[in-house]
Amino acid sequence: MLFRFCNLCYKDIGVSIVNLRKYGKRVGTKRFKKGKLEKETLIHNQINTTKPIIMCKRPVFNFYEGQSYSQYEKIPIASQGWHHSKSRGDYFFVYPEHKLKSDQTIVKSTFENYDLHSSLYKKLQELGFIKQLEIQERAIPQILDGQNTVLAAETGCGKTLAYLVPLIDQILNWKPLLQRPFNSPLGLIITPSRELAVQIGIEAKHLSKDLGISTKILTGGKTKKLVLRLPMNDVDLIVASFGVISKLSTIGLYKLNCVKHIVLDEADALFHETFEKKLKVFMNRLKIGYQQTIDENGIPKNTQLTLASATMPQRISEVLGDIVNVNSLVQIVSEKLHHVLVPQKFMRLGPSEKPYELLKYIKPKIKSKEPIIIFSNKNATCDWISMFLHECGINNVHLNGNMPLIVRQGKYKEFQTGEVNILSTTNIGSRGLDTFMVRHILNYEFPLDTSDYIHRCGRVGRVNSHKDCKVINFISNYLEIQIAQKIERAFRRGRPIPIFNIMMDNMKEDVEPLISSNDILQNDIIENIDEENSIPY
Repeated sequence: MLFRFCNLCYKDIGVSIVNLRKYGKRVGTKRFKKGKLEKETLIHNQINTTKPIIMCKRPVFNFYEGQSYSQYEKIPIASQGWHHSKSRGDYFFVYPEHKLKSDQTIVKSTFENYDLHSSLYKKLQELGFIKQLEIQERAIPQILDGQNTVLAAETGCGKTLAYLVPLIDQILNWKPLLQRPFNSPLGLIITPSRELAVQIGIEAKHLSKDLGISTKILTGGKTKKLVLRLPMNDVDLIVASFGVISKLSTIGLYKLNCVKHIVLDEADALFHETFEKKLKVFMNRLKIGYQQTIDENGIPKNTQLTLASATMPQRISEVLGDIVNVNSLVQIVSEKLHHVLVPQKFMRLGPSEKPYELLKYIKPKIKSKEPIIIFSNKNATCDWISMFLHECGINNVHLNGNMPLIVRQGKYKEFQTGEVNILSTTNIGSRGLDTFMVRHILNYEFPLDTSDYIHRCGRVGRVNSHKDCKVINFISNYLEIQIAQKIERAFRRGRPIPIFNIMMDNMKEDVEPLISSNDILQNDIIENIDEENSIPY
């Protein structure tokens, strides 16, 4: 047997017995696989001149515009084997489809087409709002007509102005006709978080400035003194986070009997189980009709309802079924709702590889000062990322619902004004906030609810934002892989991102909900914001 350890002798001495049938079968299999690979490569080369929709590390899984699968065909996906540890390092890109029509397109019609109050129209011109965006052209006539409306469109397409314009126009028309007691608003806008309330409130203040409309912003504050010494003034429009307005209306400091139009912004978050019971009690205080009807004096007899969200609310009937006739809701849905709007990269990584890949991705962006938002599912992870980056000499801020208010104030403002270019946050920073300057989203922990993923991606690709925006997703654990596979199949079918929540019961305690309980139930503190400089970002 010594000849086997001698390479020279091994070449001279052949094997005396060969199983020809087994050898022939093995050779035939190799030839078949080689032929199949050549066929796949030929198909790839024939269609690679078209626009790519999915580009993979392994080109055989690339998917191009114009490709399709039959209804019962098993769809090959690049992430199929990602449950195996050897798949680490694999990735695929997803690109937007050009054939989708954008709701950010400026249409030919202007705000002059509507019978708006003259002072409001002049204010729109002063602020540079001449031509409408598509979602505004579709929504404003319905809202002005008094219809209960659902606005479901991609983030950053102009939904806020789509309901603010008709709401302020209505208040201008109703205010001279209705005698009201103090602290009895005509319009009410409710948000799930204080940051979003402040942002919308600023826009409302800008739009209503010098129009004779009193706009108040109510969020969680610092002391209890404002509850005891709340000023009694004429107020026409209130923009508030839900916890504060719910408490103040319950104890009678603000009266809802004169509210003629209520807007629930980020309605899908407000319909979450965290809010559901209190939201039902709150909404039952309003008389919402099938459609807003006007009496002989020009005063509405009931309250009009507008829901706005970047994802179609899934629980409208469950939450509002006993409050409003759901059939009365006119749905205005964007064609691009739940579709890919910016390039996205899905990376299969091990948990220990994520810190290195995080630094590898953001370090080149620091020199060019490109704003980045890093999302996590857990408050602890959000805090750890911020500390990790600081230890690496990278300046950043972090924001989550567990932070004390005194620490939380000013965090988002530092990022928004460009003092700091990196923000580590949870889902609390994913909804409604205007982040037109942001160019990169990095999901350090992939969300286990696809509606959260849509909202996170919506922080980039907004109106007037940079065009070269990207979303990077780190995929590491079992549930994240499952979601990535479902999303990839939807992309290959040409369908929108499916809305589902894959969180298991035993993980709900670990993953931060849409809005943390600390952010919702600020029952003992409020703040009345009248100046932009005092806003608690």
